[in-house]
Amino acid sequence: MNLRFVNSIGELVGSVIPVILLALVIISVGADVIGRNVFSAPIFGASEVSVLAFVWLVWLGAIGAAKRDDLMGVRYFVDLLPPRGRRLVHATMNILVALIATGVIYAAIMQIRTARFTTFMSIGVPKWVMSVGLAISMAAIVVMYLARAWSEFRQARSVGR
Repeated sequence: MNLRFVNSIGELVGSVIPVILLALVIISVGADVIGRNVFSAPIFGASEVSVLAFVWLVWLGAIGAAKRDDLMGVRYFVDLLPPRGRRLVHATMNILVALIATGVIYAAIMQIRTARFTTFMSIGVPKWVMSVGLAISMAAIVVMYLARAWSEFRQARSVGR
């Protein structure tokens, strides 16, 4: 898998789309507040739209954090290792993050199964849609971190020669 392609998809999904969702949250909440307080006419479903947009913003923002390698905070200690050891530890950490994200995907699937009969009342969207965002973001993190692990293992092998 091409790491450059994975990074460009990560940029779109983890940075561009969350910015659009943040704008949607700000616009829907702002319009609802103005409608309610100035015109005495709240916007029907605006609060639920903003909740859905915010939840997806968080889940997709996690992809952006993963793309920037901001999910792991032990770099200081790992960077003290010699180059080959550093690469092997980074690869191992990437695999561990991918395994944890896989466990979160399982939890999201269980949430989807249990929430499939409930909906947001005013907009009629099923509540499991929020958990789908979590599963998608964790799947993207699995792909990114496994691609990074592969790259780190290949580079560690070349450093050792």
